[in-house]
Amino acid sequence: MNMGRKLMTTVLTIICFTLAASLISMNESYSFDFYILIYPIYATPLILLIGLPLSILLDYLLSQIQFVNHVLYLSTRILSYACAGVLGMYIYYLVMGAGEAILDFKETLVLTLFGVLAAILFVLIDMVLEVLLKIRRRKI
Repeated sequence: MNMGRKLMTTVLTIICFTLAASLISMNESYSFDFYILIYPIYATPLILLIGLPLSILLDYLLSQIQFVNHVLYLSTRILSYACAGVLGMYIYYLVMGAGEAILDFKETLVLTLFGVLAAILFVLIDMVLEVLLKIRRRKI
């Protein structure tokens, strides 16, 4: 497990998620500038304190499974991260004391989708960095 890569992935995910979520959220009332300042405030603790540990756990669990097909491995990894994004948002709801509101699908849907977006960005960035580091090691 390369913790340096995971920390770099976390930082890049926060930046990419902030940009993507700001583009999605901007409207006539609040501009891109507003969201680019707000999203890192909420995304950084979530990605760092929930996303990173879940990523480490998922990578450990996936390393215990012997995949014969690389496409199956990648599909399973992306799908498991998407599920971790849902789980991470529900952990956040519980920590923030959402109570019974956590069961209201309409109330939690948008933020849960943002959690899935962040998780998928995380795994894609992590896979790109993993490949880049392997290429760099081969050259050295």
